[in-house]
Amino acid sequence: MKKIYIISLLSFLISATNVNAEIYHGIDIDDVYAKSDWSSKEKIKDIIDDYTLITQYQKELSLCTESSRQFDCANTLADKVMKTFYNHNLERNMASYNNYVKATLSAYGVVYCLNKYATPAGTVCEQENMAKSKEIVLQYLNTLLLQIKQELAVYGFLKNYK
Repeated sequence: MKKIYIISLLSFLISATNVNAEIYHGIDIDDVYAKSDWSSKEKIKDIIDDYTLITQYQKELSLCTESSRQFDCANTLADKVMKTFYNHNLERNMASYNNYVKATLSAYGVVYCLNKYATPAGTVCEQENMAKSKEIVLQYLNTLLLQIKQELAVYGFLKNYK
């Protein structure tokens, strides 16, 4: 009886401490796979990879705020974000983004450059327009990233992400 108990205990300990576990970004893939109805471990890795990209893109976004070429930086990042996370009807999504940028520049151009008291018109108003428009576009990109991050939050295993 003692032998059966010891063998049972040892087999439990061995299975509980899986030294051959597949760890991916600090997450035990085998454990996640075993505890739910995943179709494959690759799907779990894809989710982790997307979370990794969100983190990377958020860092890039913070660098865009410091860049002297903010709109080039924002447009490059928007292209990556759209292709990765908003690729359903990509052409339309990119057109919407580009229209948003143009509309933002135009709307703030009115605010800063086209009122009858804006003097002198020209460089000063354009700088103010660009600064405010850049801020709004970067905020929009941040919202796109936060939306995906929020959607990924349903996967509790990401709390162990490293």
